[in-house]
Amino acid sequence: MREPAPPGPVSARIYTAALNEERTMDSPSSRPFNVSLLLRLVLATALLLVTTARAQGIPDPVRAPFTPTRDSEVLQDVPAAHDPAVQAMRTLRAQLDAAPQSLAAAIALANAYIDYSRQIGDAHYAGYAEAVIAPWRTRAAPPASVLLTEATILQYRHQFTAARELLQRALRIDAHNGQAWLTLATLDMVQGDYPRVGKECAEVTNDAGLDVGLACLGNLRSYTGHAQQSLLLLGQAEAPSGDASPSYLAWVHGLLAESAERLGDWARAEADYRAALALLPQDNFLLVAYADFLLDRDRAREVLPLLAGHEQSDTAFLRIALAQAALHSPDVVRDTWIMGARFAALRQRGSEYFGREESRFALSLQHDPQAALDLALRNWQVQRAPWDARVVLEAAQAANDLRRATPVLDFVEQTHLEDPVIVPLAKLLRARLTAATAQLAP
Repeated sequence: MREPAPPGPVSARIYTAALNEERTMDSPSSRPFNVSLLLRLVLATALLLVTTARAQGIPDPVRAPFTPTRDSEVLQDVPAAHDPAVQAMRTLRAQLDAAPQSLAAAIALANAYIDYSRQIGDAHYAGYAEAVIAPWRTRAAPPASVLLTEATILQYRHQFTAARELLQRALRIDAHNGQAWLTLATLDMVQGDYPRVGKECAEVTNDAGLDVGLACLGNLRSYTGHAQQSLLLLGQAEAPSGDASPSYLAWVHGLLAESAERLGDWARAEADYRAALALLPQDNFLLVAYADFLLDRDRAREVLPLLAGHEQSDTAFLRIALAQAALHSPDVVRDTWIMGARFAALRQRGSEYFGREESRFALSLQHDPQAALDLALRNWQVQRAPWDARVVLEAAQAANDLRRATPVLDFVEQTHLEDPVIVPLAKLLRARLTAATAQLAP
């Protein structure tokens, strides 16, 4: 399910694994990782990139502490003090400082941090949100609003099992919490449990209103072979009763764009991406999704100005590197080296839920299809959105290791997914796998 979730009767704090990810790659985790795979990736990065980087005069990234030699050297971009979102967070912070026992003030500030974290692709703000609600979270019986906020943070970090447990606890306290039902539906959508999502969307309709329920159900239909119905349902959700915030409308336009992509209607998809970005021009998720759309259309040159100024986001920077590779730019060596260093730093901090992104990195930038397939299949155990299926199939094809893609091929068939990229690829791999099996038969 696309992020963010709609504000208004239901807030804008729904996060998927699709950062994307989805598409956020800076979150701690306690799950053990494959040490041999880690070593292989680190060595591959070192062997393939560092030598070339040195030859071009690019310094090693973590050999020693870096000390700037000029005052003009930029170490990191930080949000501008005049940014309206930053000013709003400062106001909310002051309100909480003035009333530190106010749960409403704490939830408002925590949600603002989460929204901003998703908007700019920086998970540090989700950590700030967690610190804000910590006094209530550690109580014997935390309020439903605190459990929901913590679950949103955990989902943002792709810690789905823990997030689901908190959501279920919140719903036992408040069975008609539309936000909690929508968050749960989003989580199950990412993990491919579509029958459960249908029931949860019904609860969303009952508790959050018809408009949000239509958006929930419309998104589900786009994943289960009914993308045309999805467009119709989302079209109704696009014109909600009463006033609609820019966040809500951008969310719906993002869903419409994805559904149009399912049908191969590129013109409509692009129109909806542009409409969403007109409403939220700095939204990291929308920018990355539109960048992926452009990369698929062989329009890599347009990705660079689109993402200019968003290099701090790991997901945006990966798309910049992919665009540089498509353009055969000499900068691709530097960008690949930097991206590899970022992945290594993420692992050092304990972050590991970025398999889809790292699979694309391994396949398209490191040119290591076997490592890409290993990463994609590991990611498939956690996330089963269409892009997660795609990276498995593309890596399996490149590695000529089709049998390991069987679970994904089965999933695509069982869910009746419509997609002009994934479905033809799945049919091709299935046909090749069937032919190979027939040759081995006695």
